[in-house]
Amino acid sequence: MFMMNDILFRTQLTYQINANLNNEPEPTVSHIDYTQVNLRNCTFADFFGALVYTREKNPDFNFMDSSLDAVKPSNFSESKKYNFIELTEYARHSAITIGNMTLFSELQKISSAIDSFNASKSSDTAAQNTPIMSFDDYNNYEIKQQPATAEELGSCVISGGIDGSVKITATFHESSTADHPIISIRFYSLNNGLYLTNRDIISIANIYKPNATLIEAFAYMSYHDYNNNHYNYSFDRLLISDSIEIDSLDDLYSKHYDLRIFDKLS
Repeated sequence: MFMMNDILFRTQLTYQINANLNNEPEPTVSHIDYTQVNLRNCTFADFFGALVYTREKNPDFNFMDSSLDAVKPSNFSESKKYNFIELTEYARHSAITIGNMTLFSELQKISSAIDSFNASKSSDTAAQNTPIMSFDDYNNYEIKQQPATAEELGSCVISGGIDGSVKITATFHESSTADHPIISIRFYSLNNGLYLTNRDIISIANIYKPNATLIEAFAYMSYHDYNNNHYNYSFDRLLISDSIEIDSLDDLYSKHYDLRIFDKLS
């Protein structure tokens, strides 16, 4: 879906630079029902409002307002409707390719906020369509199990550069479901005995397998191992194979792995 070339990258990067120089005021979020917004077919104003609405409900998505401009196409029109889910994915992988890791980190948060918005929207729709049950029927109610967010799906220790040795741990995110698994990644400095402030939230379904970052590969493999009762197996095997080298936390975002190979070998 993401057929990319140098011309498209330069166009996207040029747009991002021009957007940063644009002093026009940011769109404001009015009090409308953003739960009705379809992020696959909406204006930028609605996309902006829906994402800010989601961020207000979950402080983990602490992206900057100006970062949302990075998903605009080069021929952007305020009145035109776009598929902002596809545009966000394109911008995310463009940021990796051009080496703009600051922008990539922001787009990771935006992508996670999109997942959360769509998940809550589906939940609200399901709640509206659920008929009211009599007390006699409650024995048949299937209570949804929440993800075990404290259970480690996988972990490994890498060199974190200036941070020294760092333990990376994957768990389910609070918004994860069986149909839409979302992984939370935390970093723990073994030298300082403290968690690092950054946390990655990765949707398994949104990983671009042909060019996954190593942190996405870690999340994907940890989730795969969890489902197959192999704790700390696949990513450790990748590290031991010397197929990749990790010398700092930046390598987790700047280096890539083709997860289609992993799927084939598994």
